[in-house]
Amino acid sequence: MLEALGLSGREEAAYQALLDRPAVTAAELRDLGASARTLAALQAKGLAVRLAGHPARYAAAPPEVALELLVRSREEELQRVRLDTLRLAERFRAAHRQDGAGGRDGVVETVEGPDAVRQRWNQIQRGARHEICVLDRPPYLTHANPVQPERHAQGIGYRVVYDTAALAVPGRLADIEAHIGQGEQARVASDVPVKMLLADDALGMISRRRPAAADSVLIIHDSSLLTALRALFESVWNRASPYSRLTGTPGGRSPLGGDDGRLLTLLAAGMTDEAIARQLGWHPRTVQRRVRRLMDQLGVRTRFQAGMHAQREGWL
Repeated sequence: MLEALGLSGREEAAYQALLDRPAVTAAELRDLGASARTLAALQAKGLAVRLAGHPARYAAAPPEVALELLVRSREEELQRVRLDTLRLAERFRAAHRQDGAGGRDGVVETVEGPDAVRQRWNQIQRGARHEICVLDRPPYLTHANPVQPERHAQGIGYRVVYDTAALAVPGRLADIEAHIGQGEQARVASDVPVKMLLADDALGMISRRRPAAADSVLIIHDSSLLTALRALFESVWNRASPYSRLTGTPGGRSPLGGDDGRLLTLLAAGMTDEAIARQLGWHPRTVQRRVRRLMDQLGVRTRFQAGMHAQREGWL
């Protein structure tokens, strides 16, 4: 637990032993497995103090004081590392400011190849401090995003707009619902213009080619171009339809069952019967039959009216 503060395993064990006792001699501490060298290290780090009297006895320094000092010291070290990182980044950009031969001009850099793209994708997500925004559309290098659960657990928010073409990719619907279960805010649009990832207002990644390709991207650093990409994301987000699994009734959600709820979501996204059948593993005739039954249940005549009804009721 205290390794992050620079303590070795032996030092932490010795400190824990001291915490459980009002005072011990060096000999008693050795019996507990702590050497004189370990004791000296604890004293140097302010975690152990020598008490007056003979024989010499030692006690743990109060954790709320001693550990807080170590935390502050480590924070100061990390802040110096952050400043050094900024200086190193500027050196990197200065060395690669070219007219295009290297693919970097200080604002935009090119990354090619699936492994390199995947690495930068993960790095950018891990570097976010507040929020990650994504415009999502095929093709994909991989469906899974192993970094996202980790970042959700650390309090980083995700807002994602999925192109309807993404919903037609086999298995993608299950991935989306898993992300929503972790806390992602998801919406769907029929015209997502580009594959894009934004980490706060500091860094972005967009597909380099059109139509989009997964193995060639542009990295956009802090600039007016990044500001424009943020505005693009917010515009697409605002006109997209919220995605919901639509299961159960709590919170104003649809009273429809899970399958009908998913069907309504895909209908509202504008997907064809064939695409819905592939996604849900149904026969196209089954989709048509379920759609007709759903419209009768909702009292509407068209798919569009079904989507409007769902929006009006707050189910989407």
